[in-house]
Amino acid sequence: MAKKVLIAYYSRRGENYVNGSIKNLKLGNTEVVAQKIKALLPDADVFQIDTTYEYSKSYMTCIEEAKQELHD
Repeated sequence: MAKKVLIAYYSRRGENYVNGSIKNLKLGNTEVVAQKIKALLPDADVFQIDTTYEYSKSYMTCIEEAKQELHD
């Protein structure tokens, strides 16, 4: 039986912290890596994980939301 590979990832698009500043990314960092892995493993399935709660598009606000979640 052939083994099947699944590339599952979560990645944040939009505002992200990159090299010391906030930048607007068309693709999140993890999504870029998932695409590179897929290129190496063309038979693999790819699944993007989404959140049930939509976080703020503002990077700094999103960080505060995540901190609050961890606290709770």
